[in-house]
Amino acid sequence: MGLPEVLVIFGPTASGKSGAAVAIAEAVGGEVINGDSRQVYSHMPIITAVPEEAERRGIPHHLFEFVDPAERMSAARWAELAEATIEDVLARGMKPIIVGGTGLYLRTLMEGLSEVPAVPLEIEAQFEGMAAEDMHRKLGEIDPQLAAKLHPADTQRIKRGLVVHTHTGTPLSDWQAMPSRVPPYAFRKLAISPERELLYSRIEARWDQMVERGVVDEIQALKGKGYTLEMPGLQGLGIPEIYDYLDGALSWEEASRVAVQGTRHYAKRQVTWLRNSFAAEREFATPAEMIAFVA
Repeated sequence: MGLPEVLVIFGPTASGKSGAAVAIAEAVGGEVINGDSRQVYSHMPIITAVPEEAERRGIPHHLFEFVDPAERMSAARWAELAEATIEDVLARGMKPIIVGGTGLYLRTLMEGLSEVPAVPLEIEAQFEGMAAEDMHRKLGEIDPQLAAKLHPADTQRIKRGLVVHTHTGTPLSDWQAMPSRVPPYAFRKLAISPERELLYSRIEARWDQMVERGVVDEIQALKGKGYTLEMPGLQGLGIPEIYDYLDGALSWEEASRVAVQGTRHYAKRQVTWLRNSFAAEREFATPAEMIAFVA
C-alpha cells in the first residue's frame, strides 16, 4: 500500500488557485488547507484575499485566520500544524488539498526541516535594537557560511542565525545541514501559471474588488486597534500603502499604484520559484484546465 496522497496546488497571487482548489475538492471529496503565509492572520480577510464563505461552497477550509497579526508564524510551525491537519483530514476519509503561494511554507512541509531547538525569548531580546550592519558582521564571525547567503538588510534571518548560535553554540548552517524528517505522504504537485499579461490584469482587477469590498475600512480598523507596520502580520502586500494613505503620506492614486506594482513584483518572484524549485507534475495556464485535469 502506497503513501497517502496529498494534493499541493501552487500559483502566483491572483492566479485563481483558491477557486480551483474548491472545485477540485468538490470533485474528489477533499478539504482545503491554507498554505499562504498572509492568510493565516486574522482581522484582515479582504487584503489577504481569504476565500469568502460563498466561495468555499461548503468545503471545509483549515488554517485560515487563526494567528493574531502581532504574532509571528514561522514556516516550521505552519508545517507542524499542516501535518496535523493532513492527518485529521485523512482520518475522516477525505483528501487533503493544500493551496497557497508561499514557497517556503510548502517546501518546509514537503522536504522537512532539521530540528533546530526553540530559542528562549530572553536570548532573542539580546539583539533587539542592534544595527543591521553590526548583526551581519557578527554573524560573519560565528557563521560565515550563513552570512554569505544573506543580504545585509535581511535582519530577520540574520537575527535567527545569531540567536540559534547563542543558544546552542552551533551555527545555524550546521543545523540546517543535518538530515530532516520528511512527512510520510505522496505529494502530488500541480501549478497554475497564467500568461503574464493575464496575471497582471487579474491582479489589478482583484485590487479594485478589494477596494469595493471595503479594504480601506478593514485596514483603518486594524490601525485603530493599535496594530503597527512593525508587527509580522502587517508586513503584507498593500497594507503599508494603505497606512501611508490613511496618514496622509500618499494620495489614494499613488497608494493604489504602488500596491499593485508591488503585487506584480511579488507574483513574478512566485513564478520564478515555481519554475526553479516547485517541480510541479504539471503546469496549467488557467484554473479551468487544472480542474478538468484533476476532476
